[in-house]
Amino acid sequence: MRSALRLPVLLAAALLVLGGGCSFSYSSKSLSDSSASSSESSSASSQTQVSRYRQDVADYAQAYVTSGGAEAGFLGGIGALAEKRGISDWEAEPNTWVGIGQGLGRANVNEVQLDVYAQNWSAGDAQKLQGIQKGWNQAR
Repeated sequence: MRSALRLPVLLAAALLVLGGGCSFSYSSKSLSDSSASSSESSSASSQTQVSRYRQDVADYAQAYVTSGGAEAGFLGGIGALAEKRGISDWEAEPNTWVGIGQGLGRANVNEVQLDVYAQNWSAGDAQKLQGIQKGWNQAR
């Protein structure tokens, strides 16, 4: 008779373990999905932040050039924009230079003016010059 009572108890325990295992597996999957979603959201947020930064740089460059600001103070203003947007190494950030080029293009600078601004602000760095040219081309 004792073994007859044990069978239902063992069966119930097995169902709990199996049911709990499924629940745990489902919970783990949900947690994993949530973590992946959070990571994607963080990446999208980071991309949005960089896009906003590039837009800020373009707006600043356009306003700076059209208002006739002195070239010497320009890069300091870019550094302040970068800090505001959480960009730590703005000089190495390609969006800095593309944004500058976009602003110059929107300010309708000609190719000669573009070359002068680009050389002065990039210190002749080929990658920075390329970024400025790319942004200028996009804005034209």
